[in-house]
Amino acid sequence: MLINPDIKDFRLAHLFRDLEREVLAQIARHAVWRELDAGEPLFARGDAGKYFFLVKTGAVKLFLLSEDGEEHIMEIIGRERLFAEAVMFMGGSYPVYATALEPSRLIAFDAQFFVSLLRNNSSLCLTLLAAMSRQMHALVAEIDRLTLQSSARRLAQYLLAQPAHKSGSSRQVALPASKQTIASLLDIRPETLSRLLARLTDDGLIAVHADSITILQPTLLDQVL
Repeated sequence: MLINPDIKDFRLAHLFRDLEREVLAQIARHAVWRELDAGEPLFARGDAGKYFFLVKTGAVKLFLLSEDGEEHIMEIIGRERLFAEAVMFMGGSYPVYATALEPSRLIAFDAQFFVSLLRNNSSLCLTLLAAMSRQMHALVAEIDRLTLQSSARRLAQYLLAQPAHKSGSSRQVALPASKQTIASLLDIRPETLSRLLARLTDDGLIAVHADSITILQPTLLDQVL
């Protein structure tokens, strides 16, 4: 049985936070929960883009495959993040593969219904344009980070951007994926990532654990070049 989400489950996502409750209620009636096991595909490249998604728990990797089958991670989508929303405006297919990195719970939104709402509500269009513009600025900053910064700087900024449990001046960061996956995301080799983690550890900036990292000196880590 398909279960619809409640408004409170998604209203804080960037695409919805400025929408009126009546509109949110309509969206909720055309959305369903999706449960994925670790390693379970959500969609493949070329599949019809019928839905866009919000991750509530777990994490999903977006990736492409080279001709020889090598996986290249494009993005890791963590909790409370939307993805694939751009596909509904293009009316096409998904340009990447999506697979759960761990047991995950998502909300799937009906893209066709959402577009029909926009066609009949000009003020809603303007609200969403503002929300997507804010998101675009964030993505441009992310592209700058990946293309203009050194590998050490990219790693430092990636760690600082992750949700963290604070204890005094330190931060405990749970890694959302394997170190190999994170290396692919940051466009560096796994062995380079290992060397960088060792260097930051020797410098007293971080402590590396099995599936987490403690940021011991956040201010100094932010100054890594």
